[in-house]
Amino acid sequence: MKSHGLKLNLIALLTVFLFTSCETTDGVLVEQSAAISSNDITAVEEVDVVMEEITNTAEQAFVEEENGDLFTRNLSFSFFPECLTKTVVTTDLTKHVTLDFGEGCEVRGHFMAGVMILSYEKDPELHTRTITVEFDNFRVDYKLIEGSHSIVRMRENDNGNPQSTATFNVNITWDNSDTASRVGEKVREWIEGVGTGVWSDNVYLITGHWNTIRRNGDEISGEVTTALRRELACRFLVSGVVDLTKNDRNGSLDFGDDTCDNEALLTLDDGTEIVITLH
Repeated sequence: MKSHGLKLNLIALLTVFLFTSCETTDGVLVEQSAAISSNDITAVEEVDVVMEEITNTAEQAFVEEENGDLFTRNLSFSFFPECLTKTVVTTDLTKHVTLDFGEGCEVRGHFMAGVMILSYEKDPELHTRTITVEFDNFRVDYKLIEGSHSIVRMRENDNGNPQSTATFNVNITWDNSDTASRVGEKVREWIEGVGTGVWSDNVYLITGHWNTIRRNGDEISGEVTTALRRELACRFLVSGVVDLTKNDRNGSLDFGDDTCDNEALLTLDDGTEIVITLH
């Protein structure tokens, strides 16, 4: 990613921003919270990755199930490895798809374990279908996922593309007992790779807003101001901007110019620019 402005290393960043500062308002000193730091971004990014993989997994399972003939002809292009056990139960009105990753299974470089269950309306002619996602001891990258997640999937939006709106309220627990919660909504428009039967050419534009609360009580909100571009062939977001808020401080995170790399540019409310290395 190409960026401009001052690049601060982590040591300098922590030295400058671990302490609160004061502003003068009409001659009165007002205490100001610490600015958004690279540590905050790293913590939020871990949650972002988990949420993206939950949505990717649910949507790809839905697409492969509903386009079974296409994926039967292209087994080598399935999103899922052979270690996954999938069970489908169909009733008159609904379909229930159980994804069992057992004790652990690698999916596109991410460790998944436990069970994810999708339930949705059976009728493929419906313009929109709601996918309810349930978790049973489900883990992404060794993090336990609990809570609610649902996806309203539209066959075509005004641009003629499939679109999904994910609403979530989940708790995430690390193996070291660290925790975080995430509440919000994301809208994903599927703009490339539709109907090819190859997951690696899928490209999405993502908008939305969310709120993350860390175990230490820090609350960080994010809102997409320039649509995020997600290419499934790349581990990282390749472009787009998220505005961030932490207490009374603001910043923005820019993911670049469509280049697949592990850098994003954090701009603080005082204009300071910091290159963030994504993981």
